[in-house]
Amino acid sequence: MILFLNIALGLVPTLILGASIAAGVDDDRHHRRMFVFVYGLWAVTLAMWDWMRSAHVAWIVLWAVAGVAALGWWAATRKSPSSRA
Repeated sequence: MILFLNIALGLVPTLILGASIAAGVDDDRHHRRMFVFVYGLWAVTLAMWDWMRSAHVAWIVLWAVAGVAALGWWAATRKSPSSRA
């Protein structure tokens, strides 16, 4: 059951991205960055959920690494406040 839930819940943000593109939202840089931010938060949430459910450590590590990597990439691609004019 945990395997199915992890795979299903891991696909939710991707399905939402596909639905928003299908609905006509322009797939620009801001849209992709926001997706990576939401995916990072979602992955960290899944890691915490797996931890509380005492899931296998591999699921916890997988989602934690994916979440931290996505949030790190999102933070690295942000514009600095001084460059916003």
